[in-house]
Amino acid sequence: MKDPLDELINFAERTYVRLEAETLIMDCIERGEPKPFFKLLEELILAGTSSLSVLREILGVIRVIKTGLGKEGLDVRQDLVDAMAEFGVALPKLLSAEDPEAFRQICGYEMRIKVNEIATHLEIEETALLEEICIEAGNKVTTIAGRMAILTQLEGSVLDWIDGLNYEAVHNFKYPDWDHNQAMSH
Repeated sequence: MKDPLDELINFAERTYVRLEAETLIMDCIERGEPKPFFKLLEELILAGTSSLSVLREILGVIRVIKTGLGKEGLDVRQDLVDAMAEFGVALPKLLSAEDPEAFRQICGYEMRIKVNEIATHLEIEETALLEEICIEAGNKVTTIAGRMAILTQLEGSVLDWIDGLNYEAVHNFKYPDWDHNQAMSH
């Protein structure tokens, strides 16, 4: 049976590592520079298989942040569709497209041209405002895509190292009270 104090300390350590990792990851994606994270990762790898639980915590953090960014991207797309609807402009392909394709459409100049072609009933000021909304949505999606690319890179690195350390742990496992020679004689 485990000591409740040891379990509490272990939980506190994991919580601290998770918060620190989240801060570091957010800093990396804000700066667009993953090097500080890779430095942390290097230190964890040098610690060996004992860092597996920490790496799993970090992987969880990365995945939560990725999920949040994905939702943010969907919100940008929905806000754009809603804004267009207020001007009487509908682009059903924007809603029906898969996420990456829809995001490429939002970022593309072709969408603004298509909106201008469809929105012939609008005043010049309204068309200009709608184009500005499209540009802003494209900028937001571009930022989200860049952050997502960094997170995907971090996630891949963590997964690779988890696999490597798992391999090492399995191959270096010592079976307690098991004698290979004794097993072979039976």
